[in-house]
Amino acid sequence: MSAKKGKGKGLAVAVATVAAAGTIVAPALANETATTTNEQGAQTVAKTTQTTQRSTAQSEVDKATQGVSDAQSALDAATSNRQQAQRNAEQAQQNVQQAQADVQHKQQDVEQALANDPATNQAQQNVQDAQNQLSAAQKNLEVEQQKAAQHAETLKQAQQAEQAAQDAANAAQNAKDQAQQTRDQAKAKVDATDKAKLDQTTSEKAGALDKATKAADEARTAATDAQAKADEAKAALDEATAIAGDAGDPVKVKAAQDAAVKAGQAVEAAQQAAGKAGDAADKAKNEADSKAKTAETAKNDLDKARTARDKAQKKADQSAEALQKAQSGKATADKAKADAKTADDKAQAKLKDADSKLADAQAKADRADAAQQAAQTAYEQAKAAADAAKKAADEAAEKEAQGAAGWFQADNAEYAYKVLTDSSVSHYLEYTHIGAKDDATSLDNLLKALDMIDECNRLREGEGLEPLKVSETALAMAMVQANFAANGNYFHNRQYDNAGENLDWNGEDANPYDDWYTEEKAAYQDAIKSGQYPGLENMSVNEVIKTYPELANKVGHYLNVINPDYVSTGTAYSGYGEGYYENAYSQEFMSKNWNVYADKDTTYDAADYRKMVEQYVSSIRNAQSNYENAVKAMNDAKNALDKANTAKTDAANTLATAKAAKATAQTDAARTADLLEQAVADADAKAKAYETAKAEADKDANTLKDANALKDANATLEASSKAYQTAQSASDQAAQALKQAEQARADAQTAYDQAVAAKDKADQRVNILTNAKAELDKAQAAYDTAKTQADQKAQAAKDAKDAQAKAQSEYDTARTASDQAEAQVKALEQAENDLRIRTAALATAQADLTAKTDALKTAKARQAKADEQVKTAQEAVADAKAKVGEAQKALDKAKADAKDTEAVKAAQAALDKAQADLAAKQDALKAAQDAQAKADQNVKTAKAALDKAQTALKAAQARLDAENKAKADAAAKKNEQQLGGSQQTALKPTEQATLNAAKTFDAGTGNLASTGTETTALIFTSITLATLGLAAWGPSRRKAAKPRHAA
Repeated sequence: MSAKKGKGKGLAVAVATVAAAGTIVAPALANETATTTNEQGAQTVAKTTQTTQRSTAQSEVDKATQGVSDAQSALDAATSNRQQAQRNAEQAQQNVQQAQADVQHKQQDVEQALANDPATNQAQQNVQDAQNQLSAAQKNLEVEQQKAAQHAETLKQAQQAEQAAQDAANAAQNAKDQAQQTRDQAKAKVDATDKAKLDQTTSEKAGALDKATKAADEARTAATDAQAKADEAKAALDEATAIAGDAGDPVKVKAAQDAAVKAGQAVEAAQQAAGKAGDAADKAKNEADSKAKTAETAKNDLDKARTARDKAQKKADQSAEALQKAQSGKATADKAKADAKTADDKAQAKLKDADSKLADAQAKADRADAAQQAAQTAYEQAKAAADAAKKAADEAAEKEAQGAAGWFQADNAEYAYKVLTDSSVSHYLEYTHIGAKDDATSLDNLLKALDMIDECNRLREGEGLEPLKVSETALAMAMVQANFAANGNYFHNRQYDNAGENLDWNGEDANPYDDWYTEEKAAYQDAIKSGQYPGLENMSVNEVIKTYPELANKVGHYLNVINPDYVSTGTAYSGYGEGYYENAYSQEFMSKNWNVYADKDTTYDAADYRKMVEQYVSSIRNAQSNYENAVKAMNDAKNALDKANTAKTDAANTLATAKAAKATAQTDAARTADLLEQAVADADAKAKAYETAKAEADKDANTLKDANALKDANATLEASSKAYQTAQSASDQAAQALKQAEQARADAQTAYDQAVAAKDKADQRVNILTNAKAELDKAQAAYDTAKTQADQKAQAAKDAKDAQAKAQSEYDTARTASDQAEAQVKALEQAENDLRIRTAALATAQADLTAKTDALKTAKARQAKADEQVKTAQEAVADAKAKVGEAQKALDKAKADAKDTEAVKAAQAALDKAQADLAAKQDALKAAQDAQAKADQNVKTAKAALDKAQTALKAAQARLDAENKAKADAAAKKNEQQLGGSQQTALKPTEQATLNAAKTFDAGTGNLASTGTETTALIFTSITLATLGLAAWGPSRRKAAKPRHAA
């Protein structure tokens, strides 16, 4: 089957062709064992061949073939021109890069020549010294500006603090004035109010309310009782009226009289019980009144104790607050004093350290100057060495760019060189870019090819075979083929005669022999085990190819590797694949009997050849390495010089900084001494303020006494609280006992009243029964009297209730006035306490304002001094800048004068020449790039012409094939009719093969049905090849294999 490019990126593909003697070719084209065709058939074949060659169709094929050949030649020429144009462009690019590097070096030479001039050097040093002085002046200015900024910030903060203190003092004064006004108003209200009289009035109104309430309750009870008696009288009247009807019945009269006697007895018993309950209730009431009075007294004592406790607590709190503020102010001042002392100690230490660092900086500046001079000498020596190494490296770089082609030239392998460069020797050179990184011709891939040969020989050794020699011709062929294959061409192009070939598409780190040898050897051994190939285990490679061509097509790579007829080989690897598994490996094999390149080839033992190549590569790489080392040494020397120059400048800057630091330390030491002095004064003032505050606190209220008073007040409050709780509990118990006694008396009274009522009712019944009319009149009179009394009692209850409401209103008014007077007293106490606090706060704020005002004056003085120092530093910077300008002018003049020296003139002339050479090479590069673009277009045009010619050839060949087949079939049929099938003479094997091939030829595709080889002229040319004993067997196939490393 024909090889076609697969879509999968994870496939490794292997294809093989085998070249061998003519005796093994015919079976690959047809079956030599077939012997059924007669001699006349052979004559027919010969006649058909002759006739075909003379036909019109053949003429068209010849013409189309010539057109393809001409188009191919034109494409080869265009490709060769493009390759040469590409090489020219690459060389031109290298030339430009080299010229640019040369210009850079020459520019450095000019600068160095200028620097070497004594006057210029001295002027440069003067510039550097002036710049160092400027740098020192600028740093000193920065220091002074920072100090001025710090003083400005301190001044700003002092101004803000003074303003805040002023605002606080104003606020404290306003608050004190407001407190004074509030106290005066509260005092006026208290003075204008007779609180004692108001409290007396309230007490009187409370007594009157109690009496009115009691009277109202009694009147309400009396009204209720009177109404109840009126109701009873009405009921008695109604009952008497009803009873009067039984007055004539003696039995009922007697029963009523007996009931009256019993009711009288019940009245006497109830009267005795009511008397006892009344006595108990009176006693309980007396006890409850006594207990309530005791509880009231305890309540008053508790209220007084609580008021005393609150006053004592408030006084103690005020004393503690004043003392705490005084202590806090003193502690803050003491801490500020300690901090100032610490800052002053640090400043003095820094001043001492600045003196030491200044001495160190001076010593380092001296050492840095000596080191810079030594580094300058070392750099000049290293640069001379690098220039010499560059010349050697440039020559080696040209050899590196030539890759394997350069090696073949060095080894006098002329034909191998032509294989890589001559389009008349090799086709498809458009895929080969000599020396390119991924190209098979790169030196790295040349070394990789030698690794492949070593692996092949190791495998052959395992098979008991002789190792293959290295053929430089085969190496070059393999490189061309690998580049062709790696560019998406998954088939054999068969451009090299009598050479076996293995191809494999796989990853960069793969081992192609895993596919070619290991996998196919397993398939070969499986074929032996299958029993389908009799005698296979004892066959030679050629016998396998002859006997089992289909099997040979499956294991052709393996057979190539172990073929004993091969004596030399060449391998290659190309990294041009689009995907990881599309890079190409190739191996070309040369036989000992059919090597048409032997007289042009150069072969070596693999080990000897490796040594030769490695020495060649090492000489190139070492030259580049030596140059890189020399450049590195020069760069290191330059870096060392730069560092020395930097160190010298840094040392000078450090010296200047040290000087400025000492000046700063001196200033800071003076400043911290001033701050310490101020802090000591402030601490003394705060200590004095503390003593004053403490004395004031002792004067207003002795702290210890306040504490004892608070303690006594709390103790009295606690005792009063307990006494009140005890008294209240006793009062509650007595009230409960009174309630129970009152209930018992009420129950006894009720029982008595009920007994009296029952007796009265019984007596009334007797009286009514014995004297009906008189009793009825009496009942009516009793009812009228009760009704009148009930109405009177109701009116009295109403009048008592109105009196109670009036007493309640008068009490509420008095109570409100009394409460207002009490609130005014408390407000006065609060206002007096607030006035004391505000007065103390005002004194503190005024003291703070005085301190802040003094601090502001000090900050303003220091700011003025700092501004003066900044002005002095600015003048120093301006003076240093002027000196730098003067030194720079002197340097420019020295450089201008130095240009007339011979050394600078020579260096400038060399630079001018290098720049002119660079311009010329840049022009050459553009011309080469334009030529390359034109060559690329010519290749595209030639390729299109070749495609068109190939299409025409294919069409002409198809017509010729159809015509030849028709003629051959007609001739064979006619011959069979003439012979009648009775006389048969066997054809020669080669003639029989040709006839069979003609019969099986697929006119539609131009392919051999038995092999699948993509060819068109093979059928009719195989007779000539068989006669010569030489042909190529090259079935193409594509096989998938798992890569060693998946992408």
